[in-house]
Amino acid sequence: MIRQLRRLRFTVLALVLSMVVYACGDGGASDDTAENNPTATQAEAGDGGAPMTLQVLFPINSPILHGYRVAEQAGYYEEEGIDVQFEFLDGGGEVVTQLLAGNGDIGNIPVGPVVEAIEEGHTDLRAIWNYVYGSIFYLGVPVDSDIQSAEDLAGHSIGVSDLAGGEVPIMRGIVETAGLDPESDVEFVPIGAGTALSLRALQDGEVDAFGGSVNDMIALEVQGMELRYIQPDVLLELPASGLVVNEATLSEQREAVEGFLRASTKGFYWGQVKPEATLCVLREATPEQFTDETGELILEAVLPITWAPEGELMGHQSADTWLTFFEFIGADLPDVELEEIVIDDLLEAANDFDRDAVEEDANSHADC
Repeated sequence: MIRQLRRLRFTVLALVLSMVVYACGDGGASDDTAENNPTATQAEAGDGGAPMTLQVLFPINSPILHGYRVAEQAGYYEEEGIDVQFEFLDGGGEVVTQLLAGNGDIGNIPVGPVVEAIEEGHTDLRAIWNYVYGSIFYLGVPVDSDIQSAEDLAGHSIGVSDLAGGEVPIMRGIVETAGLDPESDVEFVPIGAGTALSLRALQDGEVDAFGGSVNDMIALEVQGMELRYIQPDVLLELPASGLVVNEATLSEQREAVEGFLRASTKGFYWGQVKPEATLCVLREATPEQFTDETGELILEAVLPITWAPEGELMGHQSADTWLTFFEFIGADLPDVELEEIVIDDLLEAANDFDRDAVEEDANSHADC
């Protein structure tokens, strides 16, 4: 039920938008500053030079991305001298694939697909900023199901959006934590992401459970499917989704990346201090997501988990929590230290802004 999901969300206080950074245009700068030094181009943008273009890859278009939408609407990216281009792909696996192929600068990616890519040897990825504190993926069964716990999943099927979806590593980890083999004890069946097709698959018994994101779960409940959630509590303590870049992008365009993080952090802070203004921005930017109550319910559910816990800088993450994730899904650790992949040295720059000014901006948009 939606109320049950809300309660679960609001107890979570504790990753990934994808950023993709293109160096495009020299703004009239000399060869030394524009072509050979992309960071210099970004630094000069605020002085009237051509803005840096950052292509940002997302796995889904959803109200959970509210901070980015606000930052765009409020002009925060423009203030940083960045021309941001959003591109929405089909799931976290596709974001990782395109990021590794060089078709994006920054990726907003769930941690699961990133861990799998690292396990496969892509240790040049850098996780730079976390934006979800608690799980965005859930395992649910119809409220009248005989399945009471993950241990009861033996011999049953679990519906997922896609076999390459960001929820799949989490679902496999839940099955393994229950002492079951995800290869032989359960069957994963792609049925779509909270659509009428996935609803019908649950209603007709084609699958016995469903693993999906907060968006999927709320969409199913709005369509009349009452769900009961059975995932372990440890899931709420794992990193969930954040921003990932290639090492070369970070090295060559660090100032642009920092500017994107700072503008985005301001957008997510706006969401914390003025949810109603955030809803106004989303209704204007993505009206198709608010034709019924689904969009507003998703925003209400994700606001508590899209800001860092008290005492932590927004974007905070650690190699230790990522290690726990590796262990949860049974992934092999890379040959390099996780501290080289999960970095936190951009957080001060990301949080270096005037909060009073952001609150004033938010208040000015409260009446839409």
